[in-house]
Amino acid sequence: MKKQFIATLVVLVLSSLVFGQNSRMGTSSSTQLLIVPGARYLSGGGAVATATGMDAVFWNPAGLSMGENAVDVIFSNRQYIADIQNNFFGIATNVGSYKMGISVRTFTVGDIDETTVFFPDGTGQVFTPNFSVVGATFSRKLSDNTSVGVNVNLVRESFGRVSASGSAFDLGVQYKGLLGMSGLDIGFVLKNFGQPMQYGGEGLGILANAQGGDRPVEFYKVDAAAFDMPFLFDMGLSYNIAGADLGLTYTSNYYATDELKLSAGYTLAGLASVAVGVQSSGIAQDLERRAGSADYETEAVEGSWYSNPSDGVSFGASLDLSRFIGMNLSVDYSMLPMGDFGTNNIVAIRIAY
Repeated sequence: MKKQFIATLVVLVLSSLVFGQNSRMGTSSSTQLLIVPGARYLSGGGAVATATGMDAVFWNPAGLSMGENAVDVIFSNRQYIADIQNNFFGIATNVGSYKMGISVRTFTVGDIDETTVFFPDGTGQVFTPNFSVVGATFSRKLSDNTSVGVNVNLVRESFGRVSASGSAFDLGVQYKGLLGMSGLDIGFVLKNFGQPMQYGGEGLGILANAQGGDRPVEFYKVDAAAFDMPFLFDMGLSYNIAGADLGLTYTSNYYATDELKLSAGYTLAGLASVAVGVQSSGIAQDLERRAGSADYETEAVEGSWYSNPSDGVSFGASLDLSRFIGMNLSVDYSMLPMGDFGTNNIVAIRIAY
């Protein structure tokens, strides 16, 4: 079993090197894949190592089979920026030696007035952007301590008369009881690798007059650029001691700055839990420069313009209602920082059988 774990880990690390590319900030597609839909693990400190059940679908698909329930159901709502709402629903159950789950993420943007170069005050038309992610998760326990999992996410975006679709894959592994220490868990996950997405549709046709010719005004198609998925590699540790959960995750981003996430929580068994999380892109960026660059001072100045809006302190709590209502139901709430956009609120309901 140790050989299987080591082999899986080697595949993950090598895949991150193969698929990973240098940072290309601002040029990735489908960044909605990075929006945290659940409330239980806050900003993600240690979540890649310890997340279980349907919560693990976002953080690490290997954790799906680590859940003890035969059926897991989750629904959450996140009040995102600019009145955008992110809804998440998922259900998972045992199928033989596997655990399989299906999830749907939708983003409600609202109606937007259409404007053009010739009608900057509006054409009178209204369009409604639609963003959705439909996922299938497959996970299996290789032993009592080791599990692996994969997500297959179908991404769809559309607005007006243009649209784009693509697929993204996550591959993860979790190991419980590292070094023989109970409560010490480790996890690795590759997220969002797949083919670039490109927009197409009738909305990319424009009425124009060709330069340098005598052809009449006619429609021409604009070729939209293709952009890579927001690929990243998460490495995390989690340690439970005397009811306290301590977590650490390092995120290696190939589309933006790297991130360091910390969390600390305390659980009252069968009643409630509280947690606080911290995310910093500045520390991770600083460590990366110090470790690999002779021009550290110059690069630090050049890179100081960027600030990740998700950096900061987050808070959350979970309430276990099973002893009050007679069914395995929990309610989670968290507040996540979003820089100049204020604070995001997430409410989630989890049901298990």
